[in-house]
Amino acid sequence: MTANTAKPTVTQFTDPMCTWCWGSEPFLRHLQTAYGDQFRLRFVMGGLIEDFETFYDAANDIGEPGEVGPHWVEASDHHGMPVDTAIFETDPARSTYPASVAYVAARQQDRNLAHRYLRRLRAAYATEVRNVNRRDEQRRIAETVGLDLDAFTTALDDGTAREGFEADLARTREAGVRSFPTYHIEGPDGRRRVEGFQSFDELATELQAVAPTLQQSSPPPVRRFVAEYGPVATQEVAEVYEITHGEARQSLQSLVDEGVLRRERRGNGFFWHR
Repeated sequence: MTANTAKPTVTQFTDPMCTWCWGSEPFLRHLQTAYGDQFRLRFVMGGLIEDFETFYDAANDIGEPGEVGPHWVEASDHHGMPVDTAIFETDPARSTYPASVAYVAARQQDRNLAHRYLRRLRAAYATEVRNVNRRDEQRRIAETVGLDLDAFTTALDDGTAREGFEADLARTREAGVRSFPTYHIEGPDGRRRVEGFQSFDELATELQAVAPTLQQSSPPPVRRFVAEYGPVATQEVAEVYEITHGEARQSLQSLVDEGVLRRERRGNGFFWHR
């Protein structure tokens, strides 16, 4: 396939435990429903925190896991995705590296399933008070998305997943990425780079700039969207259907009342699933 006929690619430099990456999930969902298989979505693990013993975020005055909670709540108020800060009182992660390595183990097996795996990693840590650095949690999530558990575990044990993660870290350094999420958007008409928390409109504008022939589609019915991507947060429905958070919750609740969907409280928000 030549460069002119290859699908455009949106690459997110990311981390499974970054709250702003978690908050960007609605925009990724919007891109996926608007453009479908016209583009490819890729993730590069950037390594947010190797070890909290040596970590300090001067911008947010964070140097210990327990200090992350207030930052998460503030971010959640901005991006709308639910969080549960009890994780920092019960079983906080001391590094984001093991979860990143687990994602790479999934990616080495199946890229599409790995996308689902990363989503479940994010949700488990952000909203379910589950330390996804733990092997039992990583395996449990791998099983829920349909990965081969033996191959997944082998990749973690034999070092190949770690090698892949180190390659991601090297790519992140070479690209000069300093904040998550950062996006590299590449298509037949060039390359673009977008740093930080970005809206769907901003990402779509850059994607269309490198691939002008792309056509946006309307989203599917809400119940089909939830069936495809669920469990989904209220904010994801609000974003994809371009309605308010309150309108999205009302629409989803009506489907619960009809017996089509179920509602689940997580932290300071709700998830909806079949």
